[in-house]
Amino acid sequence: MHPKQICADIEMMGARLVLDDNDLYIENPENVYQELVEFVQSYKKRIIRYLKGEYSDQEHNVKQTIDKIINYFMGIDQEMNPKIDDWFNHEWDAATKAARLLILFWENGWRDFDSSVSNFESEETDKLSLEIYERAMSYFKGNKS
Repeated sequence: MHPKQICADIEMMGARLVLDDNDLYIENPENVYQELVEFVQSYKKRIIRYLKGEYSDQEHNVKQTIDKIINYFMGIDQEMNPKIDDWFNHEWDAATKAARLLILFWENGWRDFDSSVSNFESEETDKLSLEIYERAMSYFKGNKS
């Protein structure tokens, strides 16, 4: 989910996400359900980058694609799964890179598979994510190997 949407959803509840240096706070937290607080925490790094003006739409496209690929690996039903399955069946190297990305997230501390990988991203995962995204876009736009 785009950090912009998360912020808007929080504001609709009468609260607000506030950036204080490199930390994130919820103003009027009593207006927000605990589950939503936990959700915000799982996207904390991306939200902070967004509030600092460092989170571009292109970066979001990459991360959203990676989130869909992770959901695919986790067996979460989503409309995109047949397309990802077709892609991986035709591009074994892309599937291998995606598996390597999951390992990097694990090495960075991602253990709760029901939560976002947002807080476990690094320069290395960002670079690999971009490579995977570019391969996916090329494949889905018809440049199939």
